[in-house]
Amino acid sequence: MKNRKLAITMSAAALALAMSMPAMAQDAEATNEAVESGEIIVTAQKRAERLLDVPVAISAISAETLTTQNINRLSEFFDRVPGLQYSGQRVSSIALRGVTTGGATSPTVALLVDDVQFGGTTGTGQPPLPDFDASAVSRVEVLRGPQGTLYGASSLGGLIKYVLKEPDTREFSGRIELGGTAVSHGDTGYALRGSVNVPITDWLAVAGSAFKRDDAAWLDNINPKALKAKNVNTREVWGFRGAALIKPADNLRIVLSALRQKQDAMNSDLAITSGGVPICAACTLTTSPNRATAVTTFDPVYGDLTLNALDSINKAKFQLYTARAELDLGGVNITSISAWSRADNVITSDVSAVFGGLLRSLYGLATAPTVQIANSDRTHKFSQELRFSGDIGTSFSWLAGGFYTIEHAATDQTLIASGSLDARPYIGEGPGSYREYAGFADLTWHATDKLDIQVGGRYSRNKQHNESTLNTSATVAPVFGSGTTIGDSKDSAFTWLISPNYHFSRDIIAYARIATGYRPGGPNIAAPPSVDGSFGPDRVLNYELGFKGKVVPGLLTIDASLFQIDWKNIQLQGTDSVSSLTFLTNGGKARSRGLEFAANLTPWAGMSIDTNLTFTDATLTQDLPTLAGATGLKGLAGDRLPFAAKVTANITAQQSFALTETLEGNLGFTVIYVGDRAGTFVTNAANATRPRILLPEYTSVDLRGGLTYDRDWSVNLFVRNLFDKRGVTAADNRNGVNVPTALFIQPRTFGVTLARSF
Repeated sequence: MKNRKLAITMSAAALALAMSMPAMAQDAEATNEAVESGEIIVTAQKRAERLLDVPVAISAISAETLTTQNINRLSEFFDRVPGLQYSGQRVSSIALRGVTTGGATSPTVALLVDDVQFGGTTGTGQPPLPDFDASAVSRVEVLRGPQGTLYGASSLGGLIKYVLKEPDTREFSGRIELGGTAVSHGDTGYALRGSVNVPITDWLAVAGSAFKRDDAAWLDNINPKALKAKNVNTREVWGFRGAALIKPADNLRIVLSALRQKQDAMNSDLAITSGGVPICAACTLTTSPNRATAVTTFDPVYGDLTLNALDSINKAKFQLYTARAELDLGGVNITSISAWSRADNVITSDVSAVFGGLLRSLYGLATAPTVQIANSDRTHKFSQELRFSGDIGTSFSWLAGGFYTIEHAATDQTLIASGSLDARPYIGEGPGSYREYAGFADLTWHATDKLDIQVGGRYSRNKQHNESTLNTSATVAPVFGSGTTIGDSKDSAFTWLISPNYHFSRDIIAYARIATGYRPGGPNIAAPPSVDGSFGPDRVLNYELGFKGKVVPGLLTIDASLFQIDWKNIQLQGTDSVSSLTFLTNGGKARSRGLEFAANLTPWAGMSIDTNLTFTDATLTQDLPTLAGATGLKGLAGDRLPFAAKVTANITAQQSFALTETLEGNLGFTVIYVGDRAGTFVTNAANATRPRILLPEYTSVDLRGGLTYDRDWSVNLFVRNLFDKRGVTAADNRNGVNVPTALFIQPRTFGVTLARSF
């Protein structure tokens, strides 16, 4: 409580300080001029800069791209971003540059909304990925490589930053959009969104946006206990965001923001379960249950886009409230960001194949019961950042600040048995807390008018407290345990970066970057007695050479990076060989190296061609350890890390053309290629008879076209996955001990959107 009061006092003091300072001119005009001239502005380094000036491998996706291509979810654009991998609708299921071991470990990619981290820092209470609607988003920035110096823990591979729109005091504006979709072999869906900006005075403006989406379903379910048989993977999402911009003085800006979102889904892809009966969107049983040692072929057992599973219910909601104050004192800029968020998620999964046989044996039943597990995850957190920045003459630019967060999270689990057994044999409650303090600094020396040298460092310290309370029946207590277990841990880390960069011209830059990142360790209260009661942090060291710039002004822009990431003390998920409950431990070493290349070509008026090509070689460099008295993972030096394709590529072309003085048309296409990937590591359990999954390569094609009338009305048509391919984005077989399940890309989808801007 004392620390919470301290954090709130820090926030209030920072805001009071900002409001009490004398008025001075602000430099936002420079950013506005850059935007109006067509430059891409990003805030990757906690300051507004041109994308071409940032010595970081970064991709920026505009709200216009999300809207015109009807992209609503991260799963719909991950394969358009170099180095980004997706294996499920959880923060821990996304990775950059191959830095992941799969499984339910803590995130290796930080997900931020503006400068506020979404979800928890650790693996406890991780919510599903949010659907930030394009009506509220200004752009999405994807930073590749560790970002531990400026953004702290759990950004080993990089981060994804959603930059939300700010109110504008200059003019009234808005947009209304209605869209519809139809999926081959499935149902129809719709989306409705709107946004408005209202300048009230020259010092006050408010903005709001809201959306409602009902996604088209396309899966069938032959399970006799399912509520319905056709189009079972339903999802409804709605949300709103409101913001106010207050400028009480010329040198002071205050932005207040509130965002809420809710989702109701059935049989969605929020989880890939291991129960032998898939419940995720576009997933099917991929090989015969009788072939316990068969290689996964991804041939459906129950028919195309058909599953056999108990219904999975998913309800998720989250809310985020922020207060941001920016004060310009001429030589020093002060920024204070206070945030409070809460995320709740409830999902049920069919785990009959995991626990049905065990309960049958323990209870002495004639037939195995059907078993579901209900997971209830919740996270609420407060964070406060206070930073200062400025210039020392023309030679140095600097930034320094402090950060504090307190997170309370919990993952509660209940086993629900039915059929031959009507009971709840296992109820687990797992509350925990994470508290972090950090200080950071960044200094750029402008050695010459072309050469800059950037250095930075961050020291952070965290404390964690976890509890596990098991309420189990006397029958299952010998296997699952009972009572309350408490675990505490603390660790600290220093992360740093060095990055010299050379400007050949205003629009061409080459840079080198050496940067570190870390992920906190934590208590290990679910581990068997033979495993340590805590696991340690893991760390990465990234070496990178990059080049970006307009090599032919007005025609060709290139962005390329060559990198190697050395990863040590990697965190792994293990399994108690008796209870099948999971825990975390540390392994050896791994590394990821590769090349990322992106280019934009504008060969003639109205034509834009964007392409990227990525080569990634992510492997273990040390054998995974053998755990005494527990089930670990099999992995030898040279084995590939999960879900990292060696080659990915895509090309997007868009042609705009004038039809009349008031009518403009556009046509475009996107071709995406994702190479083969290794699945999660296989356990070393005796019953892990299935070989490690290899996900096949796939190619998909999207088409789109549209008309714009008088710059206000627009209609867009699109076809996604034109040739109706069954590309596999993720697959699981509970590390080799159960029949596989798979998550496929969405089948061929037709859509139309009608929009009115004002």
